[in-house]
Amino acid sequence: LKLTVVAYTLLCLLGFYIWSRGPLPLVKDDEARYIEVSGGPPSSSSSQQKRVVEYYVYGSQKEDASVVILLHGSGTTGKYFNQYSYPESVLKELNVRAISPSFPGHGGSDPQNYRRITDWPITDLLPILTKEGVDKFHVIGTSYGTSHAMATAVALSEQCSSMGLNAPYLPESICREAGVWTDADMILREHKLETPWILLPILAIFGLVQGLIPTAICSYPEGKKILDESPDLFEVLKKDAARSFLRGVNGQAYEMLNAETTQTWPDPRQIPVENIALWYALDDSIVPPDHGMWLELTLQNQKKRNVNVKREKKGLGHFTYMDTDAAMLRTLLKMSN
Repeated sequence: LKLTVVAYTLLCLLGFYIWSRGPLPLVKDDEARYIEVSGGPPSSSSSQQKRVVEYYVYGSQKEDASVVILLHGSGTTGKYFNQYSYPESVLKELNVRAISPSFPGHGGSDPQNYRRITDWPITDLLPILTKEGVDKFHVIGTSYGTSHAMATAVALSEQCSSMGLNAPYLPESICREAGVWTDADMILREHKLETPWILLPILAIFGLVQGLIPTAICSYPEGKKILDESPDLFEVLKKDAARSFLRGVNGQAYEMLNAETTQTWPDPRQIPVENIALWYALDDSIVPPDHGMWLELTLQNQKKRNVNVKREKKGLGHFTYMDTDAAMLRTLLKMSN
């Protein structure tokens, strides 16, 4: 018991240090661009605060280029797309310019504790689109990025030409309705994150294991598979996972463990975008295939939908559709034309 008390006390002290220190200073990436945005939606108390958002732009620079917004998964950043799935040569071939932001607390972006995914398209993405002179765009989300893609397709529907969902999640509200598994049952509610004796040890544990998190991919069957069969993809993801903690663990802890942040976004049935690519793996051990199945049945049964579905079992699970030829983007471009 004494050892437990001592260990807990030490964790709280380390957690307090991490909490009081705050995010680490921004070290800018020469390949990235940065923009200062408001802290939260206009109606919130944090609307007057300023945050830095990191994003990457690559691909075609022609004036008539189409634009795709690429949205990353949890524990990665906007940087890795260009290093594997959407290489420069393919984007230039397709005459597409890609923009890939890093979510709050990921990579070089400032943390935004207690944020809401529903607000993100307006608070973070829209200022980037304005700065880059973008009107119409396609949006593709991968894993956790699918939640932001759905939110974007609702909030910016008049600008969004098509939407791609790779390894899609469902919001908690739909999971409860459909009776399928949700991450919300594995993480904390917001009020518990505000409790010091819960938050401080969590921050400490994140800080202690931070260096091991990038290799956690190997704890999943598909992670071990890509290590053997797609070592280039594995290295890109591992390196970018380490980079996601560029500003420290503060933002990541509040982001990854907050059910109200990570599990709340618009009802997919309300998405007005017509052209949708929905790709999910039947052997995904990270995101339950039930989520993709629900989306497939629901979206295909709605009128005025053009839905391209892929569901396969190749042994690569969550990473089945992380190819090097921008296949989902090619599909969306054909659907839109």
